[in-house]
This record gives sequence, structure tokens and C-alpha cells, in this order.
Amino acid sequence: MQMTRVDSRVCFIVSLLSVGILVDSSILLGFGHFMGQYSTMATQAERRAQTREKLLNAAKTLFEEQGFEATLIDQVIKLANVAKGTFYQHFDSKLEILIALEREAGRGKTREALAAIESGAPALPILASYLESLAEWFTGREKIAEAMILSSLSRMGDETTHHPELSGRGFIHAVLKAAQRQGTIREDADAWELTGMVGGFITSAVLYWSRDPQASQLSELLERSLKLFLEGAQTKEVTR
Repeated sequence: MQMTRVDSRVCFIVSLLSVGILVDSSILLGFGHFMGQYSTMATQAERRAQTREKLLNAAKTLFEEQGFEATLIDQVIKLANVAKGTFYQHFDSKLEILIALEREAGRGKTREALAAIESGAPALPILASYLESLAEWFTGREKIAEAMILSSLSRMGDETTHHPELSGRGFIHAVLKAAQRQGTIREDADAWELTGMVGGFITSAVLYWSRDPQASQLSELLERSLKLFLEGAQTKEVTR
């Protein structure tokens, strides 16, 4: 009888250990399954990024060789060696891929400008330089100027529009915010509200200029618009 009780206890302990092993095994199996899924997801993300890069490189090559207007989406697809449907998984149009290229090309300069401000450089001259660069970029591209503006407006709700390195709107906000800290822009106005005003006069100037580029210089329109904006936005100490 004593032996039977011992056997029962041993059996009970063994059964508990077995359950524990099964539970641990299930956890490990589950974790292994999760890691397998994660690895697959990571691989898919990497492949998607590589495909996007191929499309960007192909478009950049063709734009440089034959110009934006002359380049066809089918040519980009052929050079990138992807399916037509793959292109539209990444970009809605040829214009969107141009915007992506320009955004990437400008990130270095944007980063440098923001670093200069952080090091103490006056913010407002950097804003003026940004508008000069914008005018220079649009010059010769008046045919797509309106489409560029409309595309920019359609992305207003996009999270990237708040990032100073990924959008003009985000960059302008960062510069105006810095100008407020430096005491050259009044602080009683919200920086995003001021950003909207700057974006508004940029939009108006570009659209007005693009209808008849020979009648005026975009750089002059933007310079005049910035001057009028600053007359209301600068602090009294600066305007004196």
C-alpha cells in the first residue's frame, strides 16, 4: 500500500512535469511561429524597399537623360524590370515619383539648414534662401507647376507633411518656430498658422507665375510675398 501511494505521487509529479513540458513546448513553438512570421514580414518589407529603390533609380536616370516630360511610365517600368502593377503599388503617377526623388535629394540640404539654425544661425535668412531655391527649381518646370501644387495640397493630411526633412511644410514650420525662439517672429501667433500663411503665398505665387512665366520672375514674386508676410509677422523690435 505504501508503494502504491509513492507510485501515485510519482505519477502525479511526472504528469505535472509533462504538462509543464508541453506548455513550454507550446510557448516555444508559438514563439518560433511568430519569429517565422516576423522574418517573412521583414523580408517582404526589404523586398518592397528594394523595388521602390529600383523604380526611383530608373526614373532618375530617365529624367536626367530625356527630361520629365519625355519620360513615360512604361519606360521607367522597363528599365526597373518590374511589372506595371508593381509601379502603381508604390506610386500613383510619374509626378509622384518625381516628388519622391526631389524629396530625397533635398534631405541633405534641409538637414544642413536645420543644423545651422540649431548652431545659432538666424532663421529668417534661411527661409528666404529656401524660397529662392524653390523659385530656381520651378523655373523651367512651369508645365508641371500646377500639378505639383495640387499634389502638395492633396497630401496635407499626410504624416510626412509635419516632418521637417520630408516636406516643405514641415521645414517652414521648423524655421518659423526657430525664428520665434530667436525673437524675430512674434510668438502670439501659432507657428503652424504662420506656416499656412507662407504656404498660401507660395501657392498663389507659383500658380500666378505658371500661367504666364514670361510676365514675371517667380523669385521676385516670392521675395515680395515674404516681405509682406514679415511686415505683419515680425516682432516690433525687428521692424523698428
